[in-house]
Amino acid sequence: MRKKKLEEIDLIIKENRKSANETIFKSLPPKRRKRSRTRTLGEREALDKIAVARWKKAEAEGKIKRISKRKMYYDYR
Repeated sequence: MRKKKLEEIDLIIKENRKSANETIFKSLPPKRRKRSRTRTLGEREALDKIAVARWKKAEAEGKIKRISKRKMYYDYR
């Protein structure tokens, strides 16, 4: 069995750290890109209207149930 000093192991790690990190980074799957721009006023208003319409539709269909004073259940299926 080979014996190595702790200093030798530390030196090997320091020498190979950059290439190891590059290999790990390249093997990662591409991540989802974050949206960088803010939504326009028109987009925000449209999304608000869509959300309100969905909520009212769910209320009309009886998919929203009040469990207690502060809790509600929304059957989204």
